[in-house]
Amino acid sequence: MIYRILSILLFSPFLFGDQVDELEDLLLNHPDLIIHPEKLYKSDGLWISEITDAPFTGRVEIYLQDVSNKKVLECTLVKGLKHGIFIQYYDHLEKFSGIIGLYMEDMKEGGWVITEPMEGWANTTPLELTKNHKITYISYRDGLRDGSVKVSDFLNGRYFNGKKTGTWFFFNDSDNKDIWTEKHYYDEDELLQNECREIIDGNIFNMDCDKYAKKYTGSRYLLIQLDPKMAKKEKIEESKRIVIQDVNGRNVEIIANEFLGHIKHYHTRKMSIHKERGYAFKVNDALRKMLRNITED
Repeated sequence: MIYRILSILLFSPFLFGDQVDELEDLLLNHPDLIIHPEKLYKSDGLWISEITDAPFTGRVEIYLQDVSNKKVLECTLVKGLKHGIFIQYYDHLEKFSGIIGLYMEDMKEGGWVITEPMEGWANTTPLELTKNHKITYISYRDGLRDGSVKVSDFLNGRYFNGKKTGTWFFFNDSDNKDIWTEKHYYDEDELLQNECREIIDGNIFNMDCDKYAKKYTGSRYLLIQLDPKMAKKEKIEESKRIVIQDVNGRNVEIIANEFLGHIKHYHTRKMSIHKERGYAFKVNDALRKMLRNITED
């Protein structure tokens, strides 16, 4: 079975880039949260005390405003800048991703870890939110990605001075997670060479990467998750995303033009079943017509 990660653009904290202020993002999206020991606001890149109107120094803790009084986030500010261990706690009920890492004068340093649902917040049932987590690890130096990067069992690679470098491996076959299906060679973010392999009944076959990309989404969406600028470069924002139901009535987001392209290449029979990520879809003329209408609008 091949994982096709179609919903990745919906839920990754890295979507906003490495310069995002997680503290600011949380408070803007959840203004009802309670800040201890006092209220703060951000001005010219600094966190300011509402009491003294001066850059705040001290430990900051944020809680839910309900009977649980559950802690959501904690970090240290020094003269208005994040400095020290930063923690945002995973909460499947409130849909908060887990984040932990080190800030040095507002710049990320060392290893950062993000925990989130495998299929994203929007496409995961409450029961599934408590399991099947996706873990993203990225190493930083002086605020830039530098060192190892790993996305659960899907990707292994390295950055140097903020750019992809060396060999990156991608593991898209869920039944053979120790066998890479794509290999990329980078130099200063430039893709110099790539190799692709398909695994069928335990056998490994070399495959043209253009053909592989038509059959499997693979590395492209993992890379977009890590580098949202790729989406603009490839104009993926113009792709039409829709939600369809699988044979069990579960809502699944797909990219209409890519799904239609896959059907044209691999589902030529009038009726068939397409399976991916644990979902199954009935491919028939009604689905084809709907996808064509959407992509032609």
